[in-house]
Amino acid sequence: MQTENLRLTLSDRFHDRIGLTLQLKSCLHSSTSPFQHIAVYDSTDLGKVLCLGGSIALTELDEAWYAEQLVHPALSVHATAKNVLIVGGGDGGLARECLRYPNIESVTVVEIDRQVAEVAATYFPAPAAALRDPRVKLIYDDAHRWLRDCQERFDVILIDSAELVNAPSDAFFSLSFAETVFRALDDDGILVLPLGCPAFETDLCRASLRALSSRFAHPKVYRLHLPSLPTGEWAIAWCSATRTPDQLATKPQGVDSLQSWQPGLQAGLFVLPRQIQRQLGIPG
Repeated sequence: MQTENLRLTLSDRFHDRIGLTLQLKSCLHSSTSPFQHIAVYDSTDLGKVLCLGGSIALTELDEAWYAEQLVHPALSVHATAKNVLIVGGGDGGLARECLRYPNIESVTVVEIDRQVAEVAATYFPAPAAALRDPRVKLIYDDAHRWLRDCQERFDVILIDSAELVNAPSDAFFSLSFAETVFRALDDDGILVLPLGCPAFETDLCRASLRALSSRFAHPKVYRLHLPSLPTGEWAIAWCSATRTPDQLATKPQGVDSLQSWQPGLQAGLFVLPRQIQRQLGIPG
């Protein structure tokens, strides 16, 4: 009797042009929230995988790599930062890394989808535990609407999303999402956000940099490499009106236990290959 070899796979394709295919063991969770389909899979190589709307949002293997590379390049420079805003971040990973700094008094996480946080708490308990820390305020709301009405200003703002110019809620308000972010940032603060993939999203990356340049004279850019990214890498913008990323002033608690970022890596992060500079329109 002939047996059939069934292989369960997950494909995350970038604009249907290039993608990543994972071999899976099983589906652990599947549900639909008011905003998106949410699924968790057990993969053979990346551990548990969280998918939102069919795209990989988080994997057990590299969630810490992503969180560390967004948080520490900013907080290691801003030694006097007390309050941080995370736009997105319902899995808790970015909050966990922020809490490594004893000077941080509050971390505000604005997540639009309550079910994302609930699913993350069940299947990714390590990062999600940070959301129960008394210094963390978890708010379920549309970030654009919340920022429009927010009167507080933050020392560091982390955008856990690939879009700044075309936020999903942008069409509902006359004030752009970028402007609401700028307004919430302290004059001495630092803003960090993913721009996208320079090789395949050149126009979007350049548009986001133009939006940032309207507020910051010289936005800095570094690259993020993750095994779970369909494009292999993202460009990350690092913005401040008064600080530069080479001014390391403090270290996170437990720095030796970090998986990705370390102080010695900081300066090299911001050295871009010529091709990336050309794609982003950054003078060489």
